[in-house]
Amino acid sequence: MTLIAIGGAEDKEGSMTVHRRVLAESRGADSRVCVITSATAEPEAAKKRYEDVYAKLGVDDCTVLHIDSRAMANSDAVAAVLQKADVVFFSGGDQMRLTQAMAGTRAFDIVADKYAAGTLVIAGTSAGAAAASALMICGGDPDKAMQKGEVQMTAGFGLLQGAVIDTHFSERNRLPRLFNAVASHPATLGIGVDEDTAAVLRKDGVMDIVGSGTVTFVDGRQLHRCNMADVERGEVFEAEGFNVTRLSAGGRYDLKSRKPS
Repeated sequence: MTLIAIGGAEDKEGSMTVHRRVLAESRGADSRVCVITSATAEPEAAKKRYEDVYAKLGVDDCTVLHIDSRAMANSDAVAAVLQKADVVFFSGGDQMRLTQAMAGTRAFDIVADKYAAGTLVIAGTSAGAAAASALMICGGDPDKAMQKGEVQMTAGFGLLQGAVIDTHFSERNRLPRLFNAVASHPATLGIGVDEDTAAVLRKDGVMDIVGSGTVTFVDGRQLHRCNMADVERGEVFEAEGFNVTRLSAGGRYDLKSRKPS
């Protein structure tokens, strides 16, 4: 089973390194790809964008589904597409829109079961990546990222346990936001993915880094001082002891040992 978390704004016209890796993890150009655009408010534009991407990469079987209701997510038609898919790709947009449409539905159960069985590659970009983890960042004012309670979090799909994923990471200066998430949940590993970059989780628990940017890992297990519990909501918290690792293309990170490998 392979999970691919993409930081957003992946190259869709040049070398398309990230999308090529998505296909390489499955059956290459022979992969049956299903793109799910539930997160976006502009589904027609997203549909054309990804149809063009996979056509350029030689994929003949690409279906785009805009699952915008739980009724649709429970339908026979959607189930039939997902049952035959080799790759499911979640587009960007609003991760809450995506999880509210699909979490706990027949469609998601099919995706999760096939992923667990090792017969499906799951990729998500931006919101699609953020939704993959068990703990999901869903909002917050970036100027208040180091204030208690100002980073909004809820349950994600849970495909990746023990971690939280943030995207557009370096481009939007989201390290403070990830510090907040990890300080609030010290056992949880923070993973920040830059644009046009992917963290590819292999079945051995190691993440390969692909693309033009970096992936940042924030481990809070060794925090030796954190006053998050002592300050009031809206007050700035202080913490010491984060272990921060940043890797570029070719790097590997072992999620079990929480060290580069």
